Amino acid sequence: MRKTYYVFISMCIIFVLISTNVFGIKGDFYIWSRNIPKRAVLKSIEDYEEIETEHFIIRHNTDDLDTLELVERASEEYYDEICKQYDYYPTDKTIVVLYENSEELLENANLAKSKPPMGVYYASTIQILSPKIWCPEDEDIESIFMNEGPMVHEFTHLIIDDITKGNYPLWFTEGLALYSEYIYTGYEWGKEIEEEKIYTIDELTNNFNNLDQYVAYTQSFRMVKHMVDTYGFNSVKEILEKLENGYTFDKAFRMVTNDKISKLNI
Repeated sequence: MRKTYYVFISMCIIFVLISTNVFGIKGDFYIWSRNIPKRAVLKSIEDYEEIETEHFIIRHNTDDLDTLELVERASEEYYDEICKQYDYYPTDKTIVVLYENSEELLENANLAKSKPPMGVYYASTIQILSPKIWCPEDEDIESIFMNEGPMVHEFTHLIIDDITKGNYPLWFTEGLALYSEYIYTGYEWGKEIEEEKIYTIDELTNNFNNLDQYVAYTQSFRMVKHMVDTYGFNSVKEILEKLENGYTFDKAFRMVTNDKISKLNI
């Protein structure tokens, strides 16, 4: 009985420490915990072959050498620029998993969507669907994959996740990933949507996955772009540092900019 009591008390203490981010425990726990699904992903593709570039390990089960070469080039294309922008270089090579089966991607990325994405960042890995599956046959696959494909977007997610140790609102990391696409490839998400103020920050923060995704992503991108245009990208990096230290986004934004978060709701 006494042993059970002490186990319960110990668990409560650990929970409080993690919840309050004392001594950075919350961030360290996140880094440890995301390796659990990562190991599951790697286990599920243990029969995949592997090729390495300077900064990436690409796991695949395809004989399509053209697609593999395209993925290699797209992976490395903006690596240095993105890392320099955030002043962060991953310690290990980033794992990219190339799928030729959309159902396998959905399962390994723990997605319940009926329509698979071009790519997804999940458990410290970038998982992508072969462009041969989603690119129109009459289009230039190379041009589309290099300029509108998922590599820049998903690698930015990995950078944000590493820096903040998972402490960020979903709209912020999506907005930053779309901003990377915008400045490096010229692709502007949602440019045909004329309305500026679409969702409130509360809606984006607390209910992102239940909103119209195209519209929510558009609002996220525009808010991040407005943030950079108004305060500069160095302010974004300072906010990321505050998030790394366990502050909420609201608090981090106010500490860095001396403005209320409502200023972003353009």
